[in-house]
Amino acid sequence: MKQTLLALLGSILRAAAVSTVFAGFAFLTKQSMLTWFTVSFIGQFIVFYLYGVYLEYKSVKDKRDLQLKELEILSKITFNVPCAACKHFNEVVINPNDDLKFTCVQCEVENAVYINVESAVITQPINTNI
Repeated sequence: MKQTLLALLGSILRAAAVSTVFAGFAFLTKQSMLTWFTVSFIGQFIVFYLYGVYLEYKSVKDKRDLQLKELEILSKITFNVPCAACKHFNEVVINPNDDLKFTCVQCEVENAVYINVESAVITQPINTNI
């Protein structure tokens, strides 16, 4: 909390310093210093708010593009699967979100891919001192 308040105070002081420079410019040109100070002070917050929104949008867009690239890579996972009828190997794209069906390029029989996931216990050799 203390760091946040210090960062906010530092930001306000920097904005006030830049606004003072603008007010000095207004003084040199014989214009209203308070108007220039106020406009530049508020303007900085608006500009940097918009800049923050842009950075957030860019970050979200980059993350979405990265996720799309990952999905594209995952969608290109192919396996050579033998046809159940003629045993000819077919290159099949495996996507868990789609039906796991393919038509054999040789005999044109429709096949389904069956994926069996199992777990196994990792064991250590009993007697390795031979």
